[in-house]
Amino acid sequence: MIPLYVEKNGIAYVWNSDDWYKLRAEYRICGALTGSAPVHPRQNEFLGLPLALKSEEAALLVEKGVCTLIQLPNIRSKPTEEEKQVVKELETNAIKEQKEALRKRKIEQLSQKIDIIIAGKQQKLISKGIVGVKMDKETLLQEEINKLPDIAPVHILTHLPLEHNLSTETEVVSIDVLRPSVVEGPGALKYKIFKNLWENDYYITSGSKFGCDYLVYPGDPVRFHATYMVRCVCDQTVEMSPAEFVAFGRLSVSVNKLAVFAFINCSGDVEFQTLQWHENIIRISK
Repeated sequence: MIPLYVEKNGIAYVWNSDDWYKLRAEYRICGALTGSAPVHPRQNEFLGLPLALKSEEAALLVEKGVCTLIQLPNIRSKPTEEEKQVVKELETNAIKEQKEALRKRKIEQLSQKIDIIIAGKQQKLISKGIVGVKMDKETLLQEEINKLPDIAPVHILTHLPLEHNLSTETEVVSIDVLRPSVVEGPGALKYKIFKNLWENDYYITSGSKFGCDYLVYPGDPVRFHATYMVRCVCDQTVEMSPAEFVAFGRLSVSVNKLAVFAFINCSGDVEFQTLQWHENIIRISK
């Protein structure tokens, strides 16, 4: 099963890129990328791993037997001397690999430009009045290779493993550790609504930017716009003011989506009601 690493804040993370792809492609789990993309680190528009999952997403994956929740109790412990030595060896190997890769690339570039280099040297000799000098291509290439400087430590890239690369103690935990909770209070109701939407083959993301709980998509959000803005009604005894009611409806119209209220009916089933605008009339339909 795919491991979901739960931090002390109760949020489950996915660190492996293959796991991230599988969850999105096969299980329609979007989550939220929170890390810096290695190729574009100085921006915050396109983010990378780790993938932070909503409590509902993590709980659903555990319930379906796709993932397991894991905590690393010793992740913040001071490393032993043996562990330090392993890390040092990994760093040394990484530096060696980079040096070899750079040298190989430089040699390939020299091999492609050796004729230009020879022509340049001959032109220089001619400018000094020296003519008829023959240059051996292989010898000259080796001379140029020998001149290649060693890569400076300041130019070495630091490898940051996304997953813990040393053996460490793991502890399998239940969904009770997730925060916000999905086993009690409003979180339990939201989880039931989320699960219902997911089982109807929708993609679901957070709707916090649109003043709702979930944005619901007919396909992958990369290719589709959200169709529904879903607000979960966890306490049906609390009255919604007319202004709040109208604001939610007007917002949905302005972003070309349908406003949906989701709640648990008296039979314990999930029920949805759509707020639709018809000229100056508000209509609520199931």
